[in-house]
Amino acid sequence: MQAPANIERIWQITKAIEQAAAVGEWEQAAQLANERSPLLMSLGVQQTPAALDVLKQVHAIDAQIAQAARNATNELNTEYRAAMQATRNVNQYQRVAQF
Repeated sequence: MQAPANIERIWQITKAIEQAAAVGEWEQAAQLANERSPLLMSLGVQQTPAALDVLKQVHAIDAQIAQAARNATNELNTEYRAAMQATRNVNQYQRVAQF
């Protein structure tokens, strides 16, 4: 595969990762990132200015996705803690109600 084709494929996968992350499909986003990684690693040091522009956009999108992933993780942790507290409350009620 030629370098311009690699850049185009990297861009397509990046946009697909962005879309998956936007709808909370983190497993799909991770699979796409695994697919994209070897393409990124295969790029040479010398790139055309157009390719460098695309790679800068890819980097910016990746930074936004990473922040969204951190936010999603925090939200899930909060929901998990709330669910665990609710479970403790129910268990406590059941213990008290048995007497």
